[in-house]
Amino acid sequence: VSTQSTGDAECIVLKEFSVLDNKAVSPSTLHKTPAPKLAWGESEDSNDALQTPTVSQPQDKFVCEVLIRRSQDEDCMWTDLRVAMLGNVDAGKSTLCGVLTHGELDNGAGKARLNLFRHLHEIQSGHTSSISREILGFDKQGVMFNYENHSIESILDCSSKIITFIDLAGSQKYLKTTVFGLTGHCPDYAALVVNSKQGLVGTFREHLGLTVALRVLSFVCITKIDGTPPATVRRCRHQIENILKGPAVRRPAYVVSSLSEAEDAALQIRERTPVFMVSAVTGDNLSLLHHFLSRLQPALSKEARTQALQAAPRFSVDGVLTVTGQGTIITGLTNRGTIREEDTMVLGPFEDKTYEEVKVASIQCNRLPRRLAKCGQSVSLGFHKLERTPRKGMILQSPCYESYCVEEFTAEIYILQHTSSSPLKPGFEATAFIDSIRQTVEIVKMDRQITTGQKTKVKLKFVQYPDVVSVGSRLFFRNGRTKGMGTVVDIVKIPSVINRTSARIGTSACPELVVDEVI
Repeated sequence: VSTQSTGDAECIVLKEFSVLDNKAVSPSTLHKTPAPKLAWGESEDSNDALQTPTVSQPQDKFVCEVLIRRSQDEDCMWTDLRVAMLGNVDAGKSTLCGVLTHGELDNGAGKARLNLFRHLHEIQSGHTSSISREILGFDKQGVMFNYENHSIESILDCSSKIITFIDLAGSQKYLKTTVFGLTGHCPDYAALVVNSKQGLVGTFREHLGLTVALRVLSFVCITKIDGTPPATVRRCRHQIENILKGPAVRRPAYVVSSLSEAEDAALQIRERTPVFMVSAVTGDNLSLLHHFLSRLQPALSKEARTQALQAAPRFSVDGVLTVTGQGTIITGLTNRGTIREEDTMVLGPFEDKTYEEVKVASIQCNRLPRRLAKCGQSVSLGFHKLERTPRKGMILQSPCYESYCVEEFTAEIYILQHTSSSPLKPGFEATAFIDSIRQTVEIVKMDRQITTGQKTKVKLKFVQYPDVVSVGSRLFFRNGRTKGMGTVVDIVKIPSVINRTSARIGTSACPELVVDEVI
């Protein structure tokens, strides 16, 4: 059986026949009875040929029985954008996300947010404590597809752009989960949701600082305007305008009130911060937000996306699951290249600074099985067999990449907040967030002791186990009320050994065959 992919479909050859005397003959018959070389119209037992034909009958004619179906390779050729939902508790993040993705307005008591909650205590308290994801689709004309009248398969089939909403927690208690959602899931944009009744309270300023530190472009949604006096809404809008034009952000607010302004806001989001005043109960100005989302483009340039797509595959692990009957499943983001089923890759580093060779058995994207995962897509991967259990922060990459791990690295850090009277000095420990890595680091060496508003170059060391970091990666760390950000400027690579046992075991899915006779 042979397969050929052309355009947006693939052709699978089921049976193939060669043409002999205008009859389809199987290859086995041709092997026994070779085709005679006769001129057109010439009889086998006649010596008289016709006057006109002079060309011999070609022997390479054939017919075949084929199956043509839509190619799964082309089925996932949509633009994937990730939008993180940030804001204080009771700002309406989950409710707004539920209204956008399910097309049903809220009843004023949080009905729309129930579709996003994953745990019972979230339903009982009404507060998000974990990371949940929902999708919204748009075609090339800007027509929206959500769960109101479409299944997830229909949304993916009809859409040329998929908006993946990453709903994060707003409580200070779950700040660690929120920071990991911003660093590990690599959102293109962040939606800062503000309750018009409360204004800029709670964790809003902290979440805004995270987007600035991690260089994530953001826009603002002022919610609950249906039950808030106009004067209170205007006061909340003025607070947002003042903080956005300040020296920390330097992206002035742009209040969107028409479809043309929504389109301009999507094109100028790097220079200005779009502000939407919406209601999830009455649906006010939701059409403006829909139009804005349909016009958003990926944060990376087209050249950078093309270069990443053509590179060898690399995948960052942000979640590990154990499914009964399926084994270990890892979830994460495809950073580079394309991962296909049955690809042989290396996973690591483990605690002993080694990598393990594995073979990809299955791929799921947006809860549907796929044969490949392309750069920029968040997927789940299953394997034939794993000798050891992976963890968050690991790297799954092509064997052509250098296999190494890092225990110590140098970074330039800036202290955002430090409440202690003594400055930071060597020996200070904090939880560091670098891409999908979340681990405790210790300051081994620093140029000078610093406090709030100061920056310096420090040498950091992973406390628990080695990981993989790259030069230029953004860094965020926190310990209690002490918070800081920085950039990795130098790493100390430790060469790693690849354990190739697992891939060989994974390929033997069938019982061993012993040859006892050759005919």
